[in-house]
Amino acid sequence: MALFSKKTSLVHNITYMAIMTAINLVFIVLDTYVPFMMILLILLLPFVSAVVSYFCQKKYYIIYAIASIGLCLIFNIADTIFYIVPAVISGFVIGLLLDKQINPFWMILCSTLIEVVLTYAFIPLINLLSNADIVVTFLTIFKLNEFAYREELMHLFILFIALTQCSLTHFVLLTEIKKIGVETNTRVNSFIPYIGGLLACLIIGLVFAFTYQPPALAFIALSFYFAVFLLFHIVSCKKPLVYVILGITFLIMFTLFVIFFTKIDKPMGFMLFGLFPLGIAFTSFFQNYLLNHNSNI
Repeated sequence: MALFSKKTSLVHNITYMAIMTAINLVFIVLDTYVPFMMILLILLLPFVSAVVSYFCQKKYYIIYAIASIGLCLIFNIADTIFYIVPAVISGFVIGLLLDKQINPFWMILCSTLIEVVLTYAFIPLINLLSNADIVVTFLTIFKLNEFAYREELMHLFILFIALTQCSLTHFVLLTEIKKIGVETNTRVNSFIPYIGGLLACLIIGLVFAFTYQPPALAFIALSFYFAVFLLFHIVSCKKPLVYVILGITFLIMFTLFVIFFTKIDKPMGFMLFGLFPLGIAFTSFFQNYLLNHNSNI
């Protein structure tokens, strides 16, 4: 039975899910007795569940989910709720989106947001079960519990971990399914959703900045996810005029950042980082909708 191949028979499905359930169980036991395994646990668990979701038949996934969560609860209730449950749910979504051949950009974004929402949803329950603040525990591990902007850092940390998990899972899975002849949909029909998503992140971040500041930076950070994608396409266009516009835009945004960063109190001043993705959004709009596509200048 090949590790990365579609499972068609009941025996192959059950056997494969049993192996992956055992891997989840090993991870949770290691995390219980070897605390530094937490980082490995965070990065690999969504991948394990995504593999099951994609290569096994969806109708059997509930068996894997119940077995993984049930067995892991025996050893560590808090870590199972915080790690295993979100991984099982997001892993199923990743496999489903792969089957639907959704563009990898949106697959990563969707699964990341699910991870983030589930993390926030389970934090109060974890705190209740463990009689400790799990966020403070994480910050203490990295010696950041006394950091002045630890609340802002907490939201950034949750987003960063979810994005890292999902990006790694998708990268490995997409690499493996290409080996068995499965092509993924990377076509971009319109850049408007990408530019719109970036602007939406900046606007939401700005709204939070004037109402409840701690989550604001997380939305600014998420805008960089859109910005990196757009920047890749800007650089690959090979049009000198677009490069000139990008350079001028960057200089303008950098100048504004330098002028105002020291004049605006922190953490509000950190919102100025949003100027850079804003400049990339402008350049992308210019490249795709204002510049004559037949021009080589």
